[in-house]
Amino acid sequence: MDKIELSKHIKKGDTFYTPYTDPSGLGATLSLSSWAKCWLPEFLWIGLIIKKIGRKKGLENLYLIIEDLKHDDIAVPQFSKIFKLSEEQQEKYWSIVTRYVEKNILLPLTVVITPDINETFYDFFYDFSMSVDDNISELLDIAKETNRFHDELSTDICFIVDWFYVLMGKLQISSAIDMLPNALSEYYKHDHKDEVMRAYRPIIRSTFQGLCNLDCNKGFSDKIWKILGEISECNPLAIVWEEEESMDFYEIAKKTIEYFSANNEDKKMESKYAVIMGMTCYIYKIYQEIVEKHMQNGIGGRILFRTMLETYINLKYIMQQEGEVSDIYERFKAYGNGKYKLIMAKLREEKYTVSDDSQIDEKIMELIVNEDMDEAFVNMSVGYFDKKGVRTKFQKCGEDELYEIYYEYATNFTHGIWGAIRESSMLICDNPAHTYHCVPDYHMNQNLRSVLGDCEMVMKKTFDAIATYIELPDFYTI
Repeated sequence: MDKIELSKHIKKGDTFYTPYTDPSGLGATLSLSSWAKCWLPEFLWIGLIIKKIGRKKGLENLYLIIEDLKHDDIAVPQFSKIFKLSEEQQEKYWSIVTRYVEKNILLPLTVVITPDINETFYDFFYDFSMSVDDNISELLDIAKETNRFHDELSTDICFIVDWFYVLMGKLQISSAIDMLPNALSEYYKHDHKDEVMRAYRPIIRSTFQGLCNLDCNKGFSDKIWKILGEISECNPLAIVWEEEESMDFYEIAKKTIEYFSANNEDKKMESKYAVIMGMTCYIYKIYQEIVEKHMQNGIGGRILFRTMLETYINLKYIMQQEGEVSDIYERFKAYGNGKYKLIMAKLREEKYTVSDDSQIDEKIMELIVNEDMDEAFVNMSVGYFDKKGVRTKFQKCGEDELYEIYYEYATNFTHGIWGAIRESSMLICDNPAHTYHCVPDYHMNQNLRSVLGDCEMVMKKTFDAIATYIELPDFYTI
């Protein structure tokens, strides 16, 4: 399918629809089904024949099989339909198949098509001398090779199924249908590397979809996957990113903070200095924790990065507003003190209590709240500072990209949204019989791509923002 750009989506309410899912268009009638989950188990026998005796011979022999089956009026390709034939017809069906292929070709299927599913097939192909593990391995290999609808072997299966319908008279080939007659008559003559197959393969697959949409027996397919899933183990895969990174800028940032500490004595009594440099230190301390605690490849690093971003944008926004709001720095401090006071006030009501070993220390909070003035004169706001939302502040600061990409991405980790959970805490199971489901990362094998480069970017932006107020050292170069 196409990789659809945002501009090609249709926004209705709070949802972006694709051209395929638009409820006022195709989405109203669209019905989705999975090749692997719904159809593949029905045709595994065809895939085994092609794979095990070779593509050219396999396709040719399968055509001959269909011709013979047609003669006896039993030319159906789906396992579930074959199993609905009479016992005599089923015996005839598999006798015809084994005229052209050895019994051991379909033997692996007996590990999932057991007597309780179909005794005729099981008795016809089962061999006590064969290893069950080998049979399972063969089935997993064929399932993996055909798991995607656009895979070459999957398309070969579609071609054979198309021919079943042609010879059954359920698909009429008309010369008026562009390229379909050529595709059906020439497909098997070409290797997949031939240029003409780029045109033939989509035609073969779309014809299959049109023919089989009404013939899907999901119940049968679910049963086959369930059996194969139960007798095969999970194989979780983890992506591991390297932790080694250059610390060159971190060392520069560290020295720059030390420079600030040793200079600017003339500004240290100002509220503006306290807020600007306090926020700068806060951003730096988060950066420092990520680096020195080796959090760059973990969930915590992304959550902390988001906090760096939000603090940076508040800093830049406040500095931008100081011309219009003369007491902006005092307001920022008062808002924060009010938030602390609100927690204290709730605790004083004794509705809630915190344990002695809690992170919350009421005495320290009390000291902070009363630092600038007695708490009796400190208001508490339950709204956001200056009533402007985070997104608005990013926009006003000309940092749309930071919000639209970096902040939105990190927010998934802060709020535990599924995308972040999936990326950090779930592993893909590389077992096609398990339909590539996700496995919780119980053993903490998965890590994430480092956040250090993005932290460095925010730290540089912070230094750039404060450079109009505070002198940067001569050695600071980026």
